[in-house]
Amino acid sequence: MNLAASLQVTEALKFLTNQPHLMRRSLISYDLWSGEHSEINTSTPNPNCEVCAQRIFRHLAGNQRPHITLCGRNSVQIHEHHRPLNLPELEARLRPLGTVRANGLLLRFEYSPYTLTAFPDGRALIQGTTDIGLARSLYARFLGN
Repeated sequence: MNLAASLQVTEALKFLTNQPHLMRRSLISYDLWSGEHSEINTSTPNPNCEVCAQRIFRHLAGNQRPHITLCGRNSVQIHEHHRPLNLPELEARLRPLGTVRANGLLLRFEYSPYTLTAFPDGRALIQGTTDIGLARSLYARFLGN
């Protein structure tokens, strides 16, 4: 279905033709399978919101984010933005230890029963555990210096 693409292109054209007053000020959700949809008005920002009012995007910066267990995914996400990873070097080092697939955007290392997905900025998903301590230890062992 072309609905999402049509909405995106239309909003982009409004922006590019300098008509921001015509742009949609809502969040739209469509369930294409059931046909259900909803729309949330976002035209009036919360004046007490750090993001809406002050334009501070703390979570996008990734600073001081805790390692989190991903609900229902048997995984832990580790945020190490201060420790970038050299994926080609990591691929060469890990290849003798298990199955490695990499594409420049991420590296996936399978070391049964765990799978580590690493990103160049230092983030990683550790699949096969919900134990943050074990996930940190696997990160340090295989991805750390």
